[in-house]
Amino acid sequence: MKRLFHTLTICTLTALLSIMTSCAPSLPDGVLSSKEMEDVLFDFHVAQALYETREFYSTESDIMALRANVLKKHGLTQQEWDYSISYYCQHADELHKIYINLADRVERNVIALGGKSEGMQGEEADTANVWKGGSDILLMQQPPYNVWSYDITPDSTFQDGDNISLQCDTKFIFQDGYKSLSIIMVVTFSNDSISTMTTTLNHDGHGIITLNNEKDRLHIKNIKGFFMLSKNLDAVTTKPTSTTLRLVSVRNIKLLHLHTNPPPPPAPEPADSTKTDSVAPPQQEIPPSPQN
Repeated sequence: MKRLFHTLTICTLTALLSIMTSCAPSLPDGVLSSKEMEDVLFDFHVAQALYETREFYSTESDIMALRANVLKKHGLTQQEWDYSISYYCQHADELHKIYINLADRVERNVIALGGKSEGMQGEEADTANVWKGGSDILLMQQPPYNVWSYDITPDSTFQDGDNISLQCDTKFIFQDGYKSLSIIMVVTFSNDSISTMTTTLNHDGHGIITLNNEKDRLHIKNIKGFFMLSKNLDAVTTKPTSTTLRLVSVRNIKLLHLHTNPPPPPAPEPADSTKTDSVAPPQQEIPPSPQN
């Protein structure tokens, strides 16, 4: 009886293991694993960063040679890489997880090399970073990962007339297509008036939006907005293309609170010297000198 029970238990466990194995997601033949994709993309990032330290401008052929060297290091052909990219671009959830891990890996690498985890350091005494949440985000063309929104309520340190400045660094990772990242900031004031600011970036670099509030000196009640990567539409289907790698890394996001002092009161008007002093003693007449 015990032997029969032992045999049934083994059979049951074997069946469960077989079911679990058959249900586990598997990649098509020829598609790189998520770890392999992460390793290749990390080397792309490192090589690109080293290349950008060169003093002269890099041409398109230079970039292509750079990518070819990275693929050669990993034993991949361009066709094999394109096939994997095509798969992951159609599985946005998996690609997004890869880039979340990649962002953490790049961050650790920067710190290990003696760098800082956030850019734009050294603000002045009257400036503070009030950004809430992570300072790095990744956007891709596939919804819902093409838009990232924020909503910030200022704290008690905000005063009437204070300025704010939204800043970030961008890195586009595009195989082809039009690069366009829109950054929008909407500020609501205590009197319920609204100010909307926007900028569009189409190249790697530094983005900044600044609210100058010194003139009106209103109190900021709310700050919200979003980052949005514009879609490249297929010329035939007019639908977003989904088989080409198009990503943008938005890093070192900061919302700087810049305290401003109210303008000094107007200086008193100078006294008018042409007016007669009513309290001054009357002038005494000088008698004429005697004539001989």
